[in-house]
Amino acid sequence: YANWAPEAFDQAAWEAIAPHAQTRLQVLSDITQNVDFLFLDQPVEDEASWTKAMKGDPVALLTTARANLEAADWTSPEALKEAVLKAGEEHGLKLGKAQAPVRVAVTGRTVGLPLFESLEILGKEKSLSRIDAALRKLAA
Repeated sequence: YANWAPEAFDQAAWEAIAPHAQTRLQVLSDITQNVDFLFLDQPVEDEASWTKAMKGDPVALLTTARANLEAADWTSPEALKEAVLKAGEEHGLKLGKAQAPVRVAVTGRTVGLPLFESLEILGKEKSLSRIDAALRKLAA
């Protein structure tokens, strides 16, 4: 069952993400929850994921990550990884801890397909907009 409107399906995004899904997923039924962020206006709201990822000072981390991502080369998952890695280093975090708030802000979940490829496929505008929405939620 897909939780997005049929007209929201983007064939190009699907074709780009499918190889990553194929290497990560054990059963096909897991596909929907791993790709829905591409076809929804906003990511799902999973409070357990939010609570788990938004520890420490997520506002500072997301603000730095957002600035780094805005300046990054969005044609390269490695450049996006480097942007988040540098944000983490600035805040004393390793990549795994630094990418968790970004992943939840953008996809809505703490686990999923490779983050940096997912960001590239979703695109700069949508990804940064979702980080902005997470920052607004954290400020509320």
